[in-house]
Amino acid sequence: MSDGIVYLLWSNKHNAWWRPNSAGYTTDEAEAGRYSEWDALERVRNSAACGVLSQVTCMVAARDWSGT
Repeated sequence: MSDGIVYLLWSNKHNAWWRPNSAGYTTDEAEAGRYSEWDALERVRNSAACGVLSQVTCMVAARDWSGT
């Protein structure tokens, strides 16, 4: 399923990115955690269980910071 892409998680509930290892939130994209596709999907599914669209977490493909 995964093709090497890693994902950032945006919390609509907290208006911030998830930090690494689900350890809080940050508004700085560079400090955001990088998650595998499977981990990101699992967290999005869990957040969607609340049934409130404005609180659902979104997964976004991370930029390649290497410059290649």
